[in-house]
Amino acid sequence: MAKKSSKDAPRAPLALDADLRIGAAPALRDTLLGVLAAGEPVELDGAAVGHVDTAALQVLAAFSRDARAAGLPVAWTGVSDPLRRGVSVLGLHALIELPAEAGVN
Repeated sequence: MAKKSSKDAPRAPLALDADLRIGAAPALRDTLLGVLAAGEPVELDGAAVGHVDTAALQVLAAFSRDARAAGLPVAWTGVSDPLRRGVSVLGLHALIELPAEAGVN
């Protein structure tokens, strides 16, 4: 029986940090650039995000745009209320495609 390579194994969602403010933006950018370089679909888990600011949202928006341009699907497995509010306040719905809230049509 052939062994499955690590490429065959499903990737765990990339859990975003609880604090996504300007100080975290460079590390977030580096992490997401690595995801893009891997060239594989990605799942982001934003359930733990408690603080988010414009800098981090700009990084997420640029990542989403670049992933789309590369034909890489981006899915969300969790979205916190602060993350959802930040995307909404800045009008980034078209770039950062968060899933619809449960129970909202």
